[in-house]
Amino acid sequence: MSAALLGRQRFRLRCAWQGLRTWFGIGLLLCSASLSAQSAGTEEAAIEPLERIMATVRSFVLASLGDAAATATRIDIGQLDSRLRLARCAHLPTAQLAPGSRSLDNGTVNIRCTAPVTWSIFVPVQVEREVAAVVVTRPLSRQQVITAADVRLEATSSAKLANGYFDTPENVIGLQTKRALLPGQVLNDALLTPAKVVKRGQQVTLIVVTPGVTVQMKGEALEDGAVGQRIRVRNSTSKQIVEGEIEASGMVRLQL
Repeated sequence: MSAALLGRQRFRLRCAWQGLRTWFGIGLLLCSASLSAQSAGTEEAAIEPLERIMATVRSFVLASLGDAAATATRIDIGQLDSRLRLARCAHLPTAQLAPGSRSLDNGTVNIRCTAPVTWSIFVPVQVEREVAAVVVTRPLSRQQVITAADVRLEATSSAKLANGYFDTPENVIGLQTKRALLPGQVLNDALLTPAKVVKRGQQVTLIVVTPGVTVQMKGEALEDGAVGQRIRVRNSTSKQIVEGEIEASGMVRLQL
């Protein structure tokens, strides 16, 4: 065999070997890419979708609002961190109002999973809607007793009602203001107190009721008081200090 022929055969063998190496390398790359894709897909399948968590929160909010959902002008649900990785829940995650949240107007929803692992996250929620609330119609001074002419119902954004409100004027009539109030101000428990029907130093009637006998006597109130409250009173005759409960009539009933 000539040297030229031998050289050509060696060249063909090298080409065939390089081709085989290239083909084998590509096959390995394709196999590796396929395995990586399968691994990534398996990992994603094991992660709880953030979309399902957000959908659970929204469903809970709408169900909690009920018919009031139709009057909601805005529902804001806090965004979740896109890096959050929670094990996929075997069932639909459950939702409830988080401890300490009084309402969904400005509260937090607790989303929980119990299987295959237990996890819990908190999502802030804010719902704004129009609510009929009792407001002041004219300036009121401190310790002024509220009458029907002093209040009215007014459509108010729930965002302004975080401190509470009254939904009927009858609930505030007869109560007394703790401080001066301005027209349009929403009334709540922190602004009102039962009206003082007895003042310190006022002469009052003491009443004692026993089966078949009612005894009345005069006394001097030693402190202010509202209906239903207990105050100390000095008996005008005996000068003895007693304690009794103020009745709607202004009398003080003593318990024997």
